[in-house]
Amino acid sequence: MKIKNRHFIRKSELKPLMDKILNQYNQKFIDQVFPKNSKVEVIQTEAGDTLYAINNELKLWKSNEGYIPVLTLLLKKRVDLKKIIVDKGAIKYVANGANVMRPGITEIDPTIKKGDILVIVDETHDRALAIGKALFDAKVIEGKDSGKVVKNLHTINDSVWEFEKLFK
Repeated sequence: MKIKNRHFIRKSELKPLMDKILNQYNQKFIDQVFPKNSKVEVIQTEAGDTLYAINNELKLWKSNEGYIPVLTLLLKKRVDLKKIIVDKGAIKYVANGANVMRPGITEIDPTIKKGDILVIVDETHDRALAIGKALFDAKVIEGKDSGKVVKNLHTINDSVWEFEKLFK
């Protein structure tokens, strides 16, 4: 990813941004991502992505699916999201960007609703593998025997992850 444009937003622009994010997440998420007196930098890439660095740390990525926290926030357990736990057999596929299929899931957060952004973790180490979007409510997922149930949005092998490693 190459940077096309980057700038800091005014304090007056911060509240409308947080309100948009609040449509997708709860207040606890906002408080975890935006500490008091946050300096927010908007980064536009040549690929058309919009990334948000808060206090010089890359934290959010705006995609077609909404606002996605970067995976390192979840690896460092600094953001709480609903989660789906996958078995050992699913790890390499999910980490490489595959969507989550029902047979690979061992545990589902019962509060998941269709469209929720969630973290996908492995059953052995409870470590974040990817961030995904629920394609069904938790009850529907539990009732399924097969098929795609979570769309994979962000992994340790994608362009946002690579950009974050270089960003500082």
